[in-house]
Amino acid sequence: MNETGSEDESIVFVPEIKPVGVTNERSPKLFEMLSERFSVVGISVSRLNQIVYDQRVNKPTRYLLFPLDEGVTFWRTLRALRQESSALVFAEGSYFSLASGFAAKLRQAPMIWDNHGNIVTFAKVQGKSSFFTRGNVLFEKVLERLSTKILVVNQKDKEDYVSMGFSAHKLEVLPTCADMRVAAERYCTRSEARKKLGISEQESVVLFVGTLKYEPNLDAAKYIAQELAPKVRQAFPSARFYVAGSGSPSFPYPEGTVFLGFVEDMYLWLSAADVSIAPLWKGLGILTKVIEALSAGKPTVVTPLAMEGIPELEHQANCLLGKDREDFADQLARLLKDERLGAELGSEGKRLIERSYSCEVIAQKLVQILRMTREAQKRR
Repeated sequence: MNETGSEDESIVFVPEIKPVGVTNERSPKLFEMLSERFSVVGISVSRLNQIVYDQRVNKPTRYLLFPLDEGVTFWRTLRALRQESSALVFAEGSYFSLASGFAAKLRQAPMIWDNHGNIVTFAKVQGKSSFFTRGNVLFEKVLERLSTKILVVNQKDKEDYVSMGFSAHKLEVLPTCADMRVAAERYCTRSEARKKLGISEQESVVLFVGTLKYEPNLDAAKYIAQELAPKVRQAFPSARFYVAGSGSPSFPYPEGTVFLGFVEDMYLWLSAADVSIAPLWKGLGILTKVIEALSAGKPTVVTPLAMEGIPELEHQANCLLGKDREDFADQLARLLKDERLGAELGSEGKRLIERSYSCEVIAQKLVQILRMTREAQKRR
């Protein structure tokens, strides 16, 4: 027995997560936190899975293979539950929750569905049709019936789901978190980081983190390259904008903007940065990039979207808020001009994460939810 779990408390985690690099991304971090506290059995995905979710593959092929992929996940989850008779199922995202949910129902095992964002908001952000939205709402109502508990990333998502008719007692808010222990271990001085990365001490480094395969991040990257960087560099020629995340730009960008691609150690880049920015005007959930930057004590400029996901954010207290695209540039200029303001915001932002969004704090809440899930299943 350990400090938070017991030997007979096992978890079937769907799918098994293999972290790449140093990350605070939600799924790998939850898998890690649970593995540190419980006996976790990871369910590997089928060979078909990569084809099914590869947007480059034609739709008929993907749709044909989808039920086969779901069947493999169902069978592997069912087999694991037979071997772990007292296990709880923890499923990431909707499609894994469907297959593993039916397996859990068959074995009368409790299941947690980790929902990554409200489906209606997602459909709106992605410009999906009303047919897509209605179909997925019905689909998620099936998942609600299969789930003992549903995790959402913030209070707004919970309220949105309740307004859609979902059961309030099933919904639990579990924010994305930052591992302060890893942050302390990986963080180094600005000079050390810049020496390792080959960046001049005279540069003002502005960092944006986000995969370009996600439309809101791509929109933010275009804004940085085509509007923000040119405007800010007129007043601050030493400013250099770095975009870190998988994918490459399909649009022209000027001198002073650098696309890094995938970065294995984000904390090295955060150590080198003067300012972190998150110019996202559409999206859903909690912005991991903001949590990560604040955990490293970096002064951060955000949009109203970040404040929806992290309600404790406060303009001029622990971040700066850019209300629109013009104002965002003005707020960034304030930070580049005022190092003292940046230091104060960075310190307060870090304290916010330590207090409310550290993995240590969120792990305690996660363990409580697991126990509530088992108790809820017993009452069924």
